[in-house]
Amino acid sequence: MSRRLLVVLSLVLVLATVFIGSASAADTTTKQVGLVIGFPDGTKHLEIVTVPTAATTFEVLKAAHIDLATQDAGYGPAVCSINSVGCLATNCFCDAAHFWAYYHLNGTAWTPAAEGVGSYTPDDGAVEGLAWSGFDANYNPTTQPPVYTFAQIVAEIAPQPVSVPEPSTILLLGGGLAGLAAYVRLRKAR
Repeated sequence: MSRRLLVVLSLVLVLATVFIGSASAADTTTKQVGLVIGFPDGTKHLEIVTVPTAATTFEVLKAAHIDLATQDAGYGPAVCSINSVGCLATNCFCDAAHFWAYYHLNGTAWTPAAEGVGSYTPDDGAVEGLAWSGFDANYNPTTQPPVYTFAQIVAEIAPQPVSVPEPSTILLLGGGLAGLAAYVRLRKAR
């Protein structure tokens, strides 16, 4: 094999590694949803949750790093407790004066959800909120979680995890390095 051919093959392998790695990085099968949970003691839980694109808020909650108790009595899932605040799953509505109020972030203000967590599919980059709340005479929630935009959640929970290359990227890079090593060995042998 000529020296030029080895150099060209090595460059092709390196370029293929770069292009395949870039193409696989654009994942359209998942989305990221911001989650803000306000607790009665003033603490909060902020998280960016990665889920499939068709995931509902209920699936976001199940994928989050929280202790979640739910009950489904035939009308969709109800949030009973989060991190031990609320009721047991066996008696989800044990507290007649409080419930987990569910919100969508609209710009920089919370909007009470008109549907349950199992009925709503948030968009990529949306922020969903929950707060342990009482209710007024019209059964509207009286407590909201603290307001955080998606960017503010990201900034608050930084540093972000380091991305790990895919096996195919590593394989192609290894192939390119093996080609370079073969070239060096051939050159030394001459």
